[in-house]
Amino acid sequence: MSIDLNLLRIFSAVAEQAQFASAARSLSMPTSNVSRAIKQLEQQLNCRLIDRTTRKMRLTEQGKILYQQAKKTLYELDNVVEHITSDGPLTGTFRLTIPSEYGSELLADILADFAALHPNLTIQCDTQLMPRNVIEDDIDLLLTFHRGQLADSSYHSRLIKSWRSIVVASESLLTKTGIPTDIEQLSQLPCISSLSALEGQPWIFIDKEQNPVKVTINSCYRVNSAILAKAAVLKGLGFAILAEHCCLDAIKAGKLRAISFPQQPASISLVAIYASRRSLSRNIEHFLAFLTQRLSKAP
Repeated sequence: MSIDLNLLRIFSAVAEQAQFASAARSLSMPTSNVSRAIKQLEQQLNCRLIDRTTRKMRLTEQGKILYQQAKKTLYELDNVVEHITSDGPLTGTFRLTIPSEYGSELLADILADFAALHPNLTIQCDTQLMPRNVIEDDIDLLLTFHRGQLADSSYHSRLIKSWRSIVVASESLLTKTGIPTDIEQLSQLPCISSLSALEGQPWIFIDKEQNPVKVTINSCYRVNSAILAKAAVLKGLGFAILAEHCCLDAIKAGKLRAISFPQQPASISLVAIYASRRSLSRNIEHFLAFLTQRLSKAP
């Protein structure tokens, strides 16, 4: 008995996503086509693979057996195809999400140049308004800014580039508060924080032994934008942690002062997050290599 590999791939997507709609998004096809393909596969095998109810779906025993074998078969087949086409042009659809605002500014030319190099590749790029490190079902790659350690998850991550961070404040604010010399003093001073601090994430510093030190700050002004944070610092609204290269001009002009502590603020990093796989797709691998190479030349 022969089985249509396309039907097998659709079935595997449904089994992995545990939802027809999510599987349809990951496959870029209508949900009705996914449902039709599952019925067709069940007819070919003459057995029920999925039990469906109005609330949820689950694999039957036959479906579980098929899924385990299909996962191995499709993985091996993809590896073979990857190997024999490794010198060919990139094709298919590459879906990624990047940080809004500074991420768009940083990555706009890089993405456009990558697209120009690979005209046979369809690229779908979305921007995220809020920092996140979870991949949606229909995203191949997520680029996000992050400080400190990423939480454990079923996803893989790769550090792309880190930028040194500093604590800064305006001279007008420092005349009122004085210059702090201990990071614990920051908890009693006005600070400008990211929206992630609303979820309980404190400021993170690194001590001389490279251990993280957390400081809970007092913030009445919370933003998800380095540009907004810098503008607020310049207005004297509070202390902030910003990437050093974004503040050098203001520091040289005497508008901001870098505050030194025994501990160094954790660097801000651009991190690539993707689904757990033994090997990356050629599209993701080529893009990450291109991105890393281009950013290595950036300040």
